[in-house]
Amino acid sequence: MSLFKTKICGITRASDAESVFALGGEQDIAIGLNFYKAGKRYVSPDLIAQWILAATQANAVQLVGVFVNEPLDSILQISDRLNLSGVQLHGDETPDLVNQLIEQLPTGTLVIRAVRTTGDTNSIDKTQAEIDSWIAAGVSAILLDAAKPGSYGGTGTKLDWGNVGNLNIGVPWILAGGLGPDNVAEAITLAKPDAVDVASGVESEPGIK
Repeated sequence: MSLFKTKICGITRASDAESVFALGGEQDIAIGLNFYKAGKRYVSPDLIAQWILAATQANAVQLVGVFVNEPLDSILQISDRLNLSGVQLHGDETPDLVNQLIEQLPTGTLVIRAVRTTGDTNSIDKTQAEIDSWIAAGVSAILLDAAKPGSYGGTGTKLDWGNVGNLNIGVPWILAGGLGPDNVAEAITLAKPDAVDVASGVESEPGIK
């Protein structure tokens, strides 16, 4: 599976998903589904199964499941049930879990690892080391998101785009953190990511796009 160019993350309503489906034939786009039960944008796999499968089969839209510290068996079960095109790990998972996912997910399923960072000069070396460890584990792509204490993402906090653009990532990577219609062009120019991920920047409230 090739990497999308834009991911709209935290979809919780059928009407919002349908709006994304309308774009599916025109650009490389993905929907992010948050399966973290403590998250503000959580949506149950049962609900997703009711309104998303038929639509995605008829549209060129990828489905990416976002997981935070979810057991391996649960990730595999949800991925199989919903025919996910990608699995995004956004918690405190280990490289061993990445290895097991690569072995057991269908060939071509993206395994995306989120790396949380401020992107400032003081943190850039630590961020590079973390990225290197995940690439060594075999991830398909890296997602850079803004670090905020007590949160696993979706905070609307921006990264230092110039600094993260200087990282040596080596695999396709996705820029997240505080992106919206008013700043995404500047962010792409400075950071030069392969794709962008937006959540709070296109919401009226968490989960409502």
